[in-house]
Amino acid sequence: MDKEKMIVCLKNLGFSRLEAEIYIVLLDGAKSGYQIAKKIAISRPSVYNALEHMYDKGIILQLHDSGSEYIAQPPSVIFKRLREEYTANTELAEKILTKYSDNRFEERLATFKGFKTIIARAEEMIADSKSEVFINTGIDIHCLKDALNKAADIGVNVTVFSFYELNTDNISCRVFSHGRKPFGDCSRLMLSCDSREILVANQNNESCEWIASVTNNPLIVDIITEHIHNDIYLLKLRDRFGSEIYNELKIGSEFEGRDRIIK
Repeated sequence: MDKEKMIVCLKNLGFSRLEAEIYIVLLDGAKSGYQIAKKIAISRPSVYNALEHMYDKGIILQLHDSGSEYIAQPPSVIFKRLREEYTANTELAEKILTKYSDNRFEERLATFKGFKTIIARAEEMIADSKSEVFINTGIDIHCLKDALNKAADIGVNVTVFSFYELNTDNISCRVFSHGRKPFGDCSRLMLSCDSREILVANQNNESCEWIASVTNNPLIVDIITEHIHNDIYLLKLRDRFGSEIYNELKIGSEFEGRDRIIK
């Protein structure tokens, strides 16, 4: 790993650039402030200020036999401490903020981005469910496997609908699927939990960025929950009466004319 990559890694962990450069220099062995300043071409006052700050944080050690030389604290010591501090701080922040706000927004609609964040929010909603979860998606449902199985273990009814082939091996759920072969990346996720809160997400075709909306507005919750139910009802009608049933159900709208009704 080159020096610049090491500096970026350290900066991501809270080091300033100067602190990162000093730490890397000291990994090569003990040096005085004068030697460090000369090595990285930074003024001595700046280096001494950084050394004092790093010493206070336990990042470096001062050698008593010389009095003016410093050496890097072993990485294993520093990063063990950082992991412990990060874990403790995140747990405390979660406890305080959750207590401050119950994380529910009455009849409001919020949006956010990022597939990993969307899945994390979906997992949280599933974990909070008490009776039933409905999902309409074409993505690999195994990204929610642990949350769905834990919900099923406590008696939550999990129902999954998809227009495409869906692998639900080792997932406790009912599945309703058209079983189609996907013609591209599947980019839909609709989730309804206890008819109380919904999440709707999709991937933008142009930017490929995932965007989600989440709300507990009763009307929107009912609309999305009904939508998933109706997809299942239409599938069951097709299985019983054949695909011709769709033609009998059409009402002659412009929406239908744009081939937006998926059979």
